[in-house]
Amino acid sequence: MIENKFSGNSSTITAADLDHLESAIGKSLPTSFRNHYLKYNGGTPERTYWQTEDFNDPVEVSTFKPVSDGESTILSTYKLMLKKNVIPKNLLPFANDWGGNFFCLNLDTGGVSYFTKDTFDSALSLEENHAKSEKHICSNFLRFVQGLIDEDDVDEE
Repeated sequence: MIENKFSGNSSTITAADLDHLESAIGKSLPTSFRNHYLKYNGGTPERTYWQTEDFNDPVEVSTFKPVSDGESTILSTYKLMLKKNVIPKNLLPFANDWGGNFFCLNLDTGGVSYFTKDTFDSALSLEENHAKSEKHICSNFLRFVQGLIDEDDVDEE
């Protein structure tokens, strides 16, 4: 598959920066995730749409968060969303769509999930709300990045 190149990425990071992130979250990151961030450290992909028959409409990535350099890093977002009980501990938000929803790395499985932030239901428990908000979309990070498509390739139904 052709590489999905990124633009507008933040300053270069080192393996030590990723080691620090792993230490802070208490989990190891997949090699493909580490390699991607060593090369790009956030930014906007050339191909931005994820489309699957599991979704009514394709979802578009706005930007990948940087590991360091900037206000809204992966770690700062993760900590804030945990503090506010928005996401479960096993989901690491690494990108946003244009509406502020997250694309997350599942720290237990290495898969990628789409997590909506605007679906909270006060009649449900926190765990039920988390489950309702999360939609598994891909088995691994590399497949997700390479599986993003151009707007011209989005199927209109």
